[in-house]
Amino acid sequence: MVNAVTVVASVAGLGCFALGARHLKSAAAARRVTRSDDPEFVLDPTREAPPDDELDGDDLERGFMLLVFGALALVFAAISL
Repeated sequence: MVNAVTVVASVAGLGCFALGARHLKSAAAARRVTRSDDPEFVLDPTREAPPDDELDGDDLERGFMLLVFGALALVFAAISL
């Protein structure tokens, strides 16, 4: 039988993974949308660097920390089996 701690830790870990991936995905999408140059940027190999992003790194940090907390919760769930 699986105890309640394992179930709660597993659900919390998977939830953290889902939210972390969502934050990282939305941060990447927001950076693509706010680019001020033309869409041919990717196709032009002569350009040296992408334009500067005006976005802060909050979504990146939040997404990374959610992935870390999700991993810790799943480790805790595995230990509590």
